[in-house]
Amino acid sequence: MPEMVVIGDVAVDIIVHYPKFLNEERTLVDYPTPCLVGGGTCANSAVALAGLGVDTQFVGTVGDDQYGRYILKDFIKEGVGTDGLIVDADLNTVGVFAFIDERGERYLWGWPREEQAFKFIDPDKVDRERILSAAFVLSSGMALVHDSSARHTIIDVFRQAHQSGVPTAFDLNLRVGGGELDSNFRDAVLTILEYTNHILGGGDDEIFYLGGGNWLETAKKLARRGRVVVARTGKHGCLGITGEGQVMEEGAVSSGLVADTVGAGDVHNAGYIAGRLRGLGFADCLRMGNAVSGYTIAQPGARNCPTLSQLKEFLAQYEPDKRLYNALQ
Repeated sequence: MPEMVVIGDVAVDIIVHYPKFLNEERTLVDYPTPCLVGGGTCANSAVALAGLGVDTQFVGTVGDDQYGRYILKDFIKEGVGTDGLIVDADLNTVGVFAFIDERGERYLWGWPREEQAFKFIDPDKVDRERILSAAFVLSSGMALVHDSSARHTIIDVFRQAHQSGVPTAFDLNLRVGGGELDSNFRDAVLTILEYTNHILGGGDDEIFYLGGGNWLETAKKLARRGRVVVARTGKHGCLGITGEGQVMEEGAVSSGLVADTVGAGDVHNAGYIAGRLRGLGFADCLRMGNAVSGYTIAQPGARNCPTLSQLKEFLAQYEPDKRLYNALQ
């Protein structure tokens, strides 16, 4: 399978579950031990893609610190190419505390707060030939939040890739505070979308903020010939929208099987793109995104995404019509 490039943020996740109490007197029943795993929205997608058999290279920045060394070892273990990983001793690799509540929902807090490595990508250290020969390029809004070198480098990479005919995918991953999307961040996102073939994101919590009013109408406006919108709708699955129409695919797992939702969107991206690279039809690509996400959220953490063989086993159990299962044989 041809190589793809993921460019953007990488971090580590420190998973901390809320304690469980027996009664109002707060008698402790269970307090799972916190654990350290690889994280970052783009890095999660890269690891999931590699697990699905896609030759994947990662481009991004880490510090020369404990977390940065952990990330390098983790990428190597997971089969993600690290030729594009930049190590900068003046920066800090971020650790993201992922606090998980009793419903499996997560609340995130990154630390340290200064000189965060994911905000910086030196444009002179990005292999442009590798970008222009890629089968696909993927990034995320998390790397564009701040007006830093990462934002400007990624937009330029997308511009070059798009103008050279390399398919591009962008996960909105919007960070909305107080119901308002920062205007400069919004402008950066709208700029990169001009160079994006596949727009990925949550419907009512991300796409909504790029328009006014109904998120579906905004998604339809974003979709045009040559550009696809994949709107995730939580446990209901996802809606794929093109200039010719829309396709709804239901989720592959019930909410009763959720361990946590850390990285659910990141791995959904990987499933969808892996389907694209395998030449599957649009609906099957959507179902593959749902299945990869469904498998992952049934287990703790974003890095419990399936290998291709594990995904097939999962599909055999949860896909009623076996359509995608048969397409992957």
